[in-house]
Amino acid sequence: MSDLAWPPFSILRPEGEELSGEQQSDVQAYRLLGLLGAVVVPVFGVLLVAPDPQATDPMWARLGLSALLVGLVGASYASGAVRRRFAVWARGACYILMAWYCSVATLNGFAGSYDMGLVLLYGILPFAVAIGARSMRPVWWFLGSGLLAGTVGAAFGPVRAAEALPTVGGLATVAFVEGVVIWNQLDARERLERQNDLFRRAQKLANIGAWEYEVSSGEVFWTRQVREIHGLPEDYEPTAEEAVAFYDPEDQPVIQGMIERAIEEEVPFDRELRLGGEALPVGHEQREGRWVRARGTPQIEAGEVTSVRGTFQDITERKAREHVLENEREALRSMYRITADREAGFEEKARRLIDLGREHLGLPYGFLTRITDETQEIVFASGTHPLLQPGESCPLSRSYCRNTIQEDRSLVVQDAVAEGWAGDPAHQTFELGAYVGAQVIVEGELYGTFCFAAEEPREQAFAGRERVFVELMAQWASYELGQRRAKARLKRQNARLDSFAGLVAHDLRNPLNVATGRLRLAREERAPEEARSHLAAVDRSLGRMDEIIEDVLTLTWGGQDIGPEELSTHGLAAMAEASWDQVGTDQNGTDQNGADKGSAEGATLQFGGACRLRCSAERVQRLLENLFRNAIEHGGDTVTVRVGALSDGFYVEDDGAGFPGDDPEAVFEAGYSSSDEGTGLGLSIVESIAKAHGWSLSATQSEAGGARFEVTGVDVEAVGSAHS
Repeated sequence: MSDLAWPPFSILRPEGEELSGEQQSDVQAYRLLGLLGAVVVPVFGVLLVAPDPQATDPMWARLGLSALLVGLVGASYASGAVRRRFAVWARGACYILMAWYCSVATLNGFAGSYDMGLVLLYGILPFAVAIGARSMRPVWWFLGSGLLAGTVGAAFGPVRAAEALPTVGGLATVAFVEGVVIWNQLDARERLERQNDLFRRAQKLANIGAWEYEVSSGEVFWTRQVREIHGLPEDYEPTAEEAVAFYDPEDQPVIQGMIERAIEEEVPFDRELRLGGEALPVGHEQREGRWVRARGTPQIEAGEVTSVRGTFQDITERKAREHVLENEREALRSMYRITADREAGFEEKARRLIDLGREHLGLPYGFLTRITDETQEIVFASGTHPLLQPGESCPLSRSYCRNTIQEDRSLVVQDAVAEGWAGDPAHQTFELGAYVGAQVIVEGELYGTFCFAAEEPREQAFAGRERVFVELMAQWASYELGQRRAKARLKRQNARLDSFAGLVAHDLRNPLNVATGRLRLAREERAPEEARSHLAAVDRSLGRMDEIIEDVLTLTWGGQDIGPEELSTHGLAAMAEASWDQVGTDQNGTDQNGADKGSAEGATLQFGGACRLRCSAERVQRLLENLFRNAIEHGGDTVTVRVGALSDGFYVEDDGAGFPGDDPEAVFEAGYSSSDEGTGLGLSIVESIAKAHGWSLSATQSEAGGARFEVTGVDVEAVGSAHS
């Protein structure tokens, strides 16, 4: 039952937190009915006795009933126990009153006035019984007992039963009609209460409540959940000014503006606001730092806005989560910027990551360790702990890291003492109250740990995202240290390779040049005819040895990475023509040693589109020379070679015999050759030069059935149409 809203009735509303709002409404209603009954009972008796002074209707009994009602109402003000049971006792008073009237009506022979009074009272009291009832059971008991009392009175009273039958029939009719009506009311109330309960549960779960502002009266209505969000008691009714005063001073003009626009322009609103006003009601619980989402919609009747209704939702937890996630995103962005900084070295990055982790995790110490021979050594560190400084070391058995390296993921300690670390050698040595660390694995082997710690316990447990944050740092350290090892190995390998290349270039070429010179002198002398064929064979072998040395040197040095300072823009056609001329010089007549290189006079070079490349011209010319030689060697003296531009590179193709076998890519393998005279390094050199530029090289069949090589990933600038 809803509260009695008329101001004079507010004195009937009980105070006390031991009653729910529903119970308070029941007590208020029964107090009013009790006071009315205390007045009506004696007055009604006087009115009934006046027409018939001989009627049996003792006034002392009526006054006793009136006193009972007044005493019950008074006791409900004095005792909380009475207030909690007041609804039940009030229904009991209704039973007593009904029994009294049945008795008086029977003693007076169901005279007309008592007959009508009994039926009238029988029609009123069930509704009083039903006010505080949660089911039909009290009502059925009342209607049944009243009908039974009337029937017994009619059967054994001073009048004949036939004369009392109309009264009994009236009671039965009233019982039937009122039973149906009250049953429907209670059923509707039960459904409404169930719906309200579900609504309250939903409000509580979502921390959301409803509100309304009446435009004409300026009154504000809040549901219980809205009051709870604002930290107010259930019976608090704010004014419009007070409702605005609950919010942060910067948000108060925003609220007023939204309400005014909703009323004047019929515009709904949805805004996130901060609690924490200054001019708050006395006794209000300050809710500074809390956030709510305020939504409102104007209600329009007859073309005018009569009210604004909406909802309030406490979104403080959501805002806190958003803040945490934003901090997490910013920390990850900072981590990425640090690790992606190409100008910074490993040591600088590690120190910056440690400082980032200290700030993000709220822990004063951060350090990277190296573990060797059961010893923990601090490599990099930040913080003032004397034992956690670069260069400090201790036995692994006395460190937290000995447990970290045994975990599959990061080790976390929120409160070392509470978690049983008080007697541990690590706690006795470092006296750390909080710790989080993850393994650093380099090339499958344990390197050390990446850790953060504090001397005091941590108030909050380490969240999963914080553990992942530390694990990401450890993985970065693992990758970076692995790369450093790989670069160091590569540097040593390159040094050995350079040493080998120098050996080939100097120690082998010098005696080769001597042998070649002596051979030239021997040929100039007149050797016997039978010796000339042997000298020619030696000449070819020495020439082949020179080619092998040249190819080895080119493969060794030509494949090294090319720096930006070595790159410039050159025309593909010009480089191709220079390479073709060099191949023609090599292939016709003799080489620098005087050896016969064969003839390429019938070979043809064509162009399929011109472009400019950003490259090392010297190396690209060597790449083209090797492709041209490969085409002439396998395509014959009359082969046609075509060079053309692609959208992201260039191609070289011929109309020769194509590739042997089913795998064209096999030709790039070092030592692969389909000719007994080939070194097997020519196309490997082509591939190494392409990779040194950062390009891709592929082999396929040309339209004419020959070989086609495509170089892609090139910085290309088109300059004109094809020409030949």
